[in-house]
Amino acid sequence: MNGIFLTLEGGEGCGKSTQLERVAEALRARTGREVVTARSPGGTEVAEKIRIILKTPEPGENLLPETELMLFGACHAQMCEHMIRPALARGAVVISDRFTDSTLVYQGCARRIAPETVARVNEFVCRGTRPDLVLVLDIPVELGLRRATGRNDARNDRFDSESMAFHTAVRNGFLELARRDTGRFAVIDASPSEEQVTQSILEAIHARLAIL
Repeated sequence: MNGIFLTLEGGEGCGKSTQLERVAEALRARTGREVVTARSPGGTEVAEKIRIILKTPEPGENLLPETELMLFGACHAQMCEHMIRPALARGAVVISDRFTDSTLVYQGCARRIAPETVARVNEFVCRGTRPDLVLVLDIPVELGLRRATGRNDARNDRFDSESMAFHTAVRNGFLELARRDTGRFAVIDASPSEEQVTQSILEAIHARLAIL
């Protein structure tokens, strides 16, 4: 049985973390398959340490966009080698809260690093590992930020505290990726209730991959 790699993408406050657990539980119950959850940045001991650097503001020394790109690349290399590829080789379903498409959007579209540079880094660190289906949880920027500011760690998160223009660029970037590659992306309206969003995600997975 072949492994399947799914990712949940979207702007801040779109509900990815919540949906990750809900969808993983549903897939386990409905398919009987092993389901592995991951998050980017993070997922391995080394990648979790890098996550702290990426997510935590450092007074007096902002991370350069290029530094962000390299740190995310390091996380994805560790994730692929020590978590994602071994799970896929076992035939598991892997679901990740963010992956390289976030790098294309956050560091490419929002930080304005040349897209071809970001793509080369992603290709180098992942060595061909890419999601079978990318589920973009789309939500109006204002609503997403209201949700994000309600989180306990919102004030200490470098990305939550970015400008409205930054978050708008992120949303537009994900929608543009989905527009360019309709075969691999599915856009999910993340505005309704958690239950409705979960159902929409499961329907998209079934329609694209027929595993439910």
